[in-house]
Amino acid sequence: MSFDEICPICNKPSDQHNSDQRSKCNIELVKNGLMRYCGLCGLTKPAQGLIDRCGKCREKYSFSNS
Repeated sequence: MSFDEICPICNKPSDQHNSDQRSKCNIELVKNGLMRYCGLCGLTKPAQGLIDRCGKCREKYSFSNS
């Protein structure tokens, strides 16, 4: 989420999130398929396609909520 966006989870502007709220919303975004989380380095980013690479550590991971 960029700082000028409205969070689709809590409908607040993203710049009004504290770190705890941002973490909770990011978890929900991952569960809902809107974001991806890299378990190796912790990067959270927008989901793109079915298989993607982490932009930080370049590990390949597939998107799955199961």
